[in-house]
Order: sequence, then C-alpha cells, then structure tokens
Amino acid sequence: MDRLTGKTALIVGGASGIGLKIAERFAVEGASVIITGRRQNELDAAVAKLGTAGQGAVADAANPAQISALVANIGKQFGVLDILVINAGMSECSELETITEDHFDRTFGLRACFL
Repeated sequence: MDRLTGKTALIVGGASGIGLKIAERFAVEGASVIITGRRQNELDAAVAKLGTAGQGAVADAANPAQISALVANIGKQFGVLDILVINAGMSECSELETITEDHFDRTFGLRACFL
C-alpha cells in the first residue's frame, strides 16, 4: 500500500488513541509521519510503533509558539507539509460553578493555534 508515498503528514495529538491509529495507517500507506504529544515517554512509545516512517515532537497544541516552531522545523526538514490532522483534545470535568477562566482557556485554546 503506497497511496501516501512521498507525502509528509503532521498529526497533532498523535501519541495515543485515534491520532496514533491515524499515524499508523499513514505510515503503512507510505507517508513520513510527524506526531506531537505533551509527554516525551508516551511520544517515544508511539514513535516506536511507527517504525522508520515516524518522528515525534513534544509540543503543546495550545501553545502558538511551540506550534509555529514545529511547522518551521517541518518546512526545513521536508520542504512541504501535505497532510495536517488536528487531533489534539482535552477534557476536564468540573461543576459549572467551579469552572474558571483558566479552565476555559485551556479547553478552547487548543483550536486557536490553528485558526
């Protein structure tokens, strides 16, 4: 299977769950795959599953500076990014009366970096 041979894919939030499954499939299809995660140990384990097609980058999807630096590095290394999967997400359960502005910013800040 080589539908993605020669393509470069970035999967934000690709160290586990659905993001990792997408990364694994893209690697099987021939893509060079870069995945992000916030924790190095989880990222390393995920990259190991991707074999030589995979790379990992520790990055917080809610941090615009980290995402900008990541995209710049991908540009230098690969020249072009063909596929972008924004899979990062979080969930913090709280009682309505205990939700803070910080909680709101963490939850909705994930999308803001990519708009």
